[in-house]
Amino acid sequence: MARSASSSIFESSSPRETARLAGLFAAELKGGDALFLEGPIGSGKTFFVRELARALGAKELPVSASFNLMRSYRGRLKLYHFDLFRAGEADMENIGLDEYLGRADGVTAVEWPAAADPVGGGIVRLEFLLAGGDRRRIKVRPGAGFAGALLRIERKWLKN
Repeated sequence: MARSASSSIFESSSPRETARLAGLFAAELKGGDALFLEGPIGSGKTFFVRELARALGAKELPVSASFNLMRSYRGRLKLYHFDLFRAGEADMENIGLDEYLGRADGVTAVEWPAAADPVGGGIVRLEFLLAGGDRRRIKVRPGAGFAGALLRIERKWLKN
């Protein structure tokens, strides 16, 4: 676990640890929160979103949404999962992401957010980096209002 003034880096050595991190995030999320997940193919973005949904109590779990730009899942909070891998900036007006960001009834998770990238301080950005084998480095930059939650996540992460 590394920390700077503007970000934290979580070192995960296995899918089990990445799932644990998703669970810690789920416990801190509240309606209106948004997560933007970046990183190369195979770095664990969809796995993280699936484990986030599981931790939120969803019965149906996300799979790669590359052919469905958005799917929603019901749990403690709704999870609005966008996969913008195939979307370009010109597509963003028709996708309706802006209608989901900040919704009090759920959390929005966006994979491949480069085409969307709205200006705003409330988005939590997670960058997934391959670190060999099943290991991942997950760099988190908290959005406005999420810094306290990130500190609580860090403390719980370090307890194990």
